[in-house]
Amino acid sequence: RKFLQSIYHKKVQATNTNCEVTADVRHDGSEPVVDVTFADGDRLIMKGAHLTTGEMLTALASRCNAKDLKEEQKSKKKNP
Repeated sequence: RKFLQSIYHKKVQATNTNCEVTADVRHDGSEPVVDVTFADGDRLIMKGAHLTTGEMLTALASRCNAKDLKEEQKSKKKNP
C-alpha cells in the first residue's frame, strides 16, 4: 500500500504523464505482489513480503533508468 501511495503522488505522476497505474488490491490473504508492465512488454515483478517500499521504488527507478539509457543509445545510433 505504501508503494502505491508513493506511485500515486502527484509529483511522481508529473514526471511521466505517459505512465498508467492500475491497482488490483486483494484481501484474500495472498502474498502482496507488484507487477509492472512496461510499454515494450517487459515486466518487473516484486514480491512485497520480501521487499521494503524503498527497495521496490529503487528497483523500479533502476529499471526505468536502464530503459531510458537504452532508448537514448538507440536514438543516438539512428541520428549520429
